[in-house]
Amino acid sequence: MDTLLESGDFAVDSRGMPRRAEGLEELLQRAKIRLIVPKGAFDYDQELGSRLHTLELSGSDLDARALELAQEALAALPAVQAESTHVAATPESATVLVRLQTAAGSGEAEVVLNGKGETDGNV
Repeated sequence: MDTLLESGDFAVDSRGMPRRAEGLEELLQRAKIRLIVPKGAFDYDQELGSRLHTLELSGSDLDARALELAQEALAALPAVQAESTHVAATPESATVLVRLQTAAGSGEAEVVLNGKGETDGNV
């Protein structure tokens, strides 16, 4: 079980206590963290994260390249698979929508790329 994150902070219940993430919610949160964090940016686990921030925002195969990077980031999380991606890009930024599948159900993760080799976003 994990603590549920919301807008970059702990999600709290009506008593102000941290909420737990379980089942599908937990799996999707773990996947989102792996997709949003640039690979190598977390000191305690240099393999955690994705290379989505390196995605070149041009070309006809943009969705396919984004899917490959998402699948690479999720390889260490076998309970979650990236099924498809859709990239909405401008020359300055892009939003990558990743469709995720787990045994507990499906969901989506959104990664915002700011065009400076960085990701913007909260879990």
